[in-house]
Amino acid sequence: MSTMTPTRLIDDLNVLHASFVEGVNRAAGDGDLARAVELAQQYDLEATRMVAEREGKAHLLPLRTRTAA
Repeated sequence: MSTMTPTRLIDDLNVLHASFVEGVNRAAGDGDLARAVELAQQYDLEATRMVAEREGKAHLLPLRTRTAA
C-alpha cells in the first residue's frame, strides 16, 4: 500500500505561477499584449480557485471583481 503525501498549496501555486509566467512572457515577446493580459487574468482566477478549494472556501466562488469607476 502506497501513501501519497499531499502537496503543499504554496508548491502548487508556484508551479501554476511558473507556467503562466512562461505564457505571459511569450505573448509579450510576440507583441500580443492582449493575450498577455488575458493570461494574467486567467492566472488570478485559477490561483484564487486553487486557494479557495484547498482552504474549504469554494462556496465563496466566484468572486466578484470591481469595475473601474
